[in-house]
Amino acid sequence: MRLWLRPLPFALLAGYALARLGHAQVDDAAASRSAALCASLATQAIVCQPEEVVWVDGPRGVRGALGGASARALVRGREGDDTYDLHLVMTRLSPEGHLLDRGDVYNLTRTSGADEGTPILSGSLAAYVVTVDGRPEAVHVLDLDGHDPRAYDELSRFQRAQVAIADLQQTGQSRGVKRTVYALVPSPARAELSFRDDGVLVVKADARTLAFDPKRDAVIAGEAQVRVTAEVVAKPPTFAPWMSDRLRAISWFGDEKNQVLKAVTFTAIEWLKGAKTRITGDTGEKDAQEDLSALNAGKIEPATFTDPETGWPPKALEPYLKPPLNGEGHWIPLEKDAFITPIPGINAPFLTTFVRGDPAAPHTRVYVTLWDPRLIALHMEAGTVEPVSAKGEAGPGQIPRTPEVIRHVVAGFNGGFQATHGEFGMQASGVLYLPPKPYGATVMELRDGTTAFGAWPTSTDVPDEILSFRQNLTPLVQNDKWNPWGRAWWGGVPPGWQDAIHTTRSGLCLTKEKFVAYFWGNDIGAEPLGRAMLAARCAFGIHLDMNPGLAGFEFYNVQPASSFQPLGRPLQTDWEYEGGFKDLPELKYRARRMVKSMGHILFPRYIQRDARDFFYLTARTVLPGAPIPSPSGEAAPAKEGEDGAWRVKGLPQHGYPYAVAITTARAGERSVRVARIDPRTVHAASSEGDGADADGKSSVVAAFGRPARPRASLGTGNDARDARRRKEKPSEPDAHDGAKLWLGARVFTIGKQPPPSALAIADVQAAGPESRAAVGISDEDGMLQWVELLPDDKADAASAQHMLELLARLGCSSRALVFGDVRLFLGGSLDIGGQPAAIGVPGARLVRASAPGARAYFESTEIVPQSVWFPLQEKRNKWRPTLAPPSPKPEPSGSAAPAPKK
Repeated sequence: MRLWLRPLPFALLAGYALARLGHAQVDDAAASRSAALCASLATQAIVCQPEEVVWVDGPRGVRGALGGASARALVRGREGDDTYDLHLVMTRLSPEGHLLDRGDVYNLTRTSGADEGTPILSGSLAAYVVTVDGRPEAVHVLDLDGHDPRAYDELSRFQRAQVAIADLQQTGQSRGVKRTVYALVPSPARAELSFRDDGVLVVKADARTLAFDPKRDAVIAGEAQVRVTAEVVAKPPTFAPWMSDRLRAISWFGDEKNQVLKAVTFTAIEWLKGAKTRITGDTGEKDAQEDLSALNAGKIEPATFTDPETGWPPKALEPYLKPPLNGEGHWIPLEKDAFITPIPGINAPFLTTFVRGDPAAPHTRVYVTLWDPRLIALHMEAGTVEPVSAKGEAGPGQIPRTPEVIRHVVAGFNGGFQATHGEFGMQASGVLYLPPKPYGATVMELRDGTTAFGAWPTSTDVPDEILSFRQNLTPLVQNDKWNPWGRAWWGGVPPGWQDAIHTTRSGLCLTKEKFVAYFWGNDIGAEPLGRAMLAARCAFGIHLDMNPGLAGFEFYNVQPASSFQPLGRPLQTDWEYEGGFKDLPELKYRARRMVKSMGHILFPRYIQRDARDFFYLTARTVLPGAPIPSPSGEAAPAKEGEDGAWRVKGLPQHGYPYAVAITTARAGERSVRVARIDPRTVHAASSEGDGADADGKSSVVAAFGRPARPRASLGTGNDARDARRRKEKPSEPDAHDGAKLWLGARVFTIGKQPPPSALAIADVQAAGPESRAAVGISDEDGMLQWVELLPDDKADAASAQHMLELLARLGCSSRALVFGDVRLFLGGSLDIGGQPAAIGVPGARLVRASAPGARAYFESTEIVPQSVWFPLQEKRNKWRPTLAPPSPKPEPSGSAAPAPKK
């Protein structure tokens, strides 16, 4: 056992022994056993009324009276002016039912800002209403028989013992208490509960009647108004953080003594390692080279060229310590990494390096993983235990098990501090778990997929634009400074101590180039972590979780099981893993830690169910994508722009990621031209002036229209007059069936009815031998697929059918033929093959739109002194049922009210 772990088991045993000494006094003259129990609980500062006591167990005869078995009671009570919680109390009753003794008390709820109602019972099930400001927000069902035995299936014997000990400490039962939360959406004005004889729970919520089956965690009636979160058993953390949580939960030991123990231990370890460094002169170079040489199968080739079109990879870091070690600060592209889900047609979106930031400990290193947020999306998920919302709702604790999500997962990493260390805000996928803290350092996922960073303002309202957010402390780095907010506590010591503790720490930042980076280091303080961020040119940095076993980063490569390629060598099981998904057997994954020395953490962690919140990364669907396979399934040649190999260079992209890609493909016996357009990178021009960027340059990506005809066929010799006539009198009659290709809010659709705010791009039809083009929308990623005949080819029924068949092969279940001789012009001046061409009768134009990436948010929040932000962050914020300002309702006149300001 490691030196710093040795005191922990003895402290836990001592705490348990002290907790067992003595029992509370009982008032024998009380009017009832419930009254006697409330009087006894008052000595522990818990206030309750006899009618708020529900007895789970009755008298157990002489054996129970002598202490052979506890009689449990559920008590609705509160401490001081706090909100009501639900307590499980262990008691001893006489054979006649009188209270003889009151044992341990376990708070089963501890919700912040919410009141638990008095429960009703049905067998082992207890149901009650959770209210916030008097309004029902959720219904909870507790199964006092404990967790489902199947919940332990994926746990080892040691992990099952860890869970049993934690449950015994938290609930008084080694089998625990299973909780299921039924969130009421929207919340009613009142809610009444009753159990039917068949065990179904009926909820009368205003005019609605809801019905739940608690045994199956299912909604029988009113499914649209209920969000169900069933408690599941997640794998516990490694021994050290698990033991720390157990010590923290002991009433007489608590969090402050736990912090003292860790501070003393880490300080001693730091002194020993520092002495070793001073004696040996260790700079950490050997260890760094071992970590780096394990990447890319040992082929280490630092990046030396920055693509001017994409800005990737950025320039190398400027090391803080001089002279730098070999490779320090130089980006290593993770090209063709067998442990990262690839993005077809795109070079590696991940880079890694290391930098040192502590002159007193030159052997310590901070490892950095950088990614391009234009290609990688950041998401966050709440754990099954941490955090818990005011209405008691915990998170699912795992990445959504849907193929469209899990197939794109590339990485996962730790979240921030536990709620006990500041209750910093978190929202995941629109569900608010903890309200935001003013001036809290915040990373956000916006609804358009953008990753955003900023310091939260004084208002605790959550803008509707924010889908998810996670806060931790105040910014570690901002405005080219480390700790610009003057924080003295970074989580390593009890409040009031000088925080210079060196342990495992992690962080996240937005760089000046608008890239995102994760930082991780062993035996470092907050200041060296901040220096590493400054070396990486971070514009805004956040300190994430810390301590061994709690901070880590993992890469994932998820592929269909049928085509999963072997690694070609034995796995190094200390930092590599291969496995599958129990609920998605058609998929397999390969995982590795960020660096080999990243130990002391459950592995793999974030791709499985986790008790604490975490972040995960997914690959965005971007152009060019995988080549188009030939009808025979043969691979496309290397030459771009031909025979299924996409071309993106030299086209009017007007930004990055790419907006359009072109190639050729076989449609029957013919060669046709194909273009792909990403709806997340364009919008339809609504006016003639809509198509220029801030500098007045054209930003047209594509235009649609009929080609210009030879001058001799126009007849008048007056170009302006002929152009007007062509625009006013199309050469083909409008005889299609009314369906159109539409572009709405970053989405293409085909149909007769337009989506909200959509503009028509082209008329389409199901059949038509005169069509020279066909259009489809990819089922998997929503990309527009435009197929067009070569200029000299004649349109006929066979060519129309072959174009539709090609679109079906491209995965477009929504497809149609384009009506008339409408063609696609790149930038408005090139044909679909990239050659100069003129539009005769212009139609819709698609102009460049900003694609999701990363940016600053809450930029107007000013840095304030500690005397301003500290009291606001110490204050417990009110949980708000409304996650964002409500949508404006129409005024009586019929005109819409203005949108609320953000």
